Amino acid sequence: MEEVRELKGVLERVEGKLIAAGKMYGAMNFGAWLCVMLFYYVIVGLFDLPWQFNLVYWPAGFFVAMSFTGKAWRMFKRVGEVTGEKLEPSKSGATLVIASWVAAVIIGWGILPRLGLGVNMEASSAVGFLTFITLGVLGMWLVFARYGGAEREMIPAFLLPAVGIPLARGMESGAMAWAGFLVALGFSITIMWYIYSAFKAVER
Repeated sequence: MEEVRELKGVLERVEGKLIAAGKMYGAMNFGAWLCVMLFYYVIVGLFDLPWQFNLVYWPAGFFVAMSFTGKAWRMFKRVGEVTGEKLEPSKSGATLVIASWVAAVIIGWGILPRLGLGVNMEASSAVGFLTFITLGVLGMWLVFARYGGAEREMIPAFLLPAVGIPLARGMESGAMAWAGFLVALGFSITIMWYIYSAFKAVER
C-alpha cells in the first residue's frame, strides 16, 4: 500500500511538471508577440517611416515570433516525451486557429477602418486594431477549449481589448497608442497568470 502511495505521488509530481511546462509555453507565446508589438512602437516612435514599413516589419516579426515559439514547442515536446506523453498538435485545431486570425485580419484591418466607426481616422484604426486582437485571441481560446481544455489565462488577452473598443471610438487623439498599451496590458496579465499557474502546478 505504501508503494502505491509513493507511485501515485511520483505520477502527480510528473504530471504537475508537464502542466507547468505547458503554462510556461503559453507565457512564452504571448511574451514573444508582446515583444514584437512593443518593438514596433519603439521604432515608429523614433523614425518617421512610410506606411510600406508595415509590409516589411510585420512579416519579419511574424517569422521571428514563430521561430521562437517553434523552438519553445520542441522543448515542450521533449518534456512530454520524458514524462511518457506524446504531444502532437491537432491539424484541424491548427487550421481553425489560422482561420480565426485570417478572419481577424480581414475584419479588423480590412473592413472596420473603412466604416469610419470612430470620431476620426485614428480612432477608427484603433477600433480595427482592438477588434483584430480580440477576434484572433478569442478564436484561439475557443479552439483550445474545444481540443484541449479552456485556457483561463488567455482571457485578459482578448477581454481587455474587447472592453476598449467602444472607448477607442470616441478618442480624438492618441487612440492607436492607447490601444497598443491596452493590448500590452492584456498580454502582460495573461503572461503573469500563466507563470502563476506554472508555479501552482510545480507545487503539486
